[in-house]
Amino acid sequence: MSRSPSHFRSRHRGFTLIELVLALAAAALLATSLYASMKIAFNAQAAATASVEPSRTADIAMEFVRDDLQNAMPPHDPSTYTSQYQYLAGSFEGQNSGGVSGSDGDLIFFSTASMKDHPSGNGEIKQIELTTDTLDGKKCLVRKAARNLTVETQPPPADEEVLCRDVDSFTLRFFDGSNWNDVWDSTQMTPNELPVAVEATIVLNRPSPGQHDKKLIRFTRVFQLNTSTAAEDADATSGLSP
Repeated sequence: MSRSPSHFRSRHRGFTLIELVLALAAAALLATSLYASMKIAFNAQAAATASVEPSRTADIAMEFVRDDLQNAMPPHDPSTYTSQYQYLAGSFEGQNSGGVSGSDGDLIFFSTASMKDHPSGNGEIKQIELTTDTLDGKKCLVRKAARNLTVETQPPPADEEVLCRDVDSFTLRFFDGSNWNDVWDSTQMTPNELPVAVEATIVLNRPSPGQHDKKLIRFTRVFQLNTSTAAEDADATSGLSP
């Protein structure tokens, strides 16, 4: 049975313009629906990240502080030494009248904590300063360190690390076994002594969700010093709660 040419033309007929427009409209609706779903997921992810960022930032900074303090060297009076190695035995001095604003914690001590290596002068003992500084217009908690302590004239700290940014305040307290103190100066003690523990408080300045103003978020940690002779007294460590 023969088929007419018109029959073949009807079998291979393409989409009409209306059908194409309808197909494109359906694809656009599907893409819009998928975008809305993905936007909700991305917004949820951003909100979750913003909510945990301050605690993660503070935890990382506190880990550096913990490592430095728990490896602190027992202080000695440098005036009793006459050799170039006297700088390996320094004091432990902390106050809350330093940093950028003059009202932040500033702590200088000696520690065997880990730090990045240099081509030379990588002494095991480092002089460390925990304080605040302004970098890129933002107040930051910084860790300054000098590693080559056998030279008679000490150069500026070779290493300066930012522990966290957008800091509102950084404060310290020192536990002597009975009381918490805002100042600690081992050179004024006989014998020179480390505190039993150090309380560090970081207040971060973070944007409020959905608002233009910022909120202050406080994080406090207490670190017991392993080399404090006073910490050997059980009565001294029993009062560590601030």
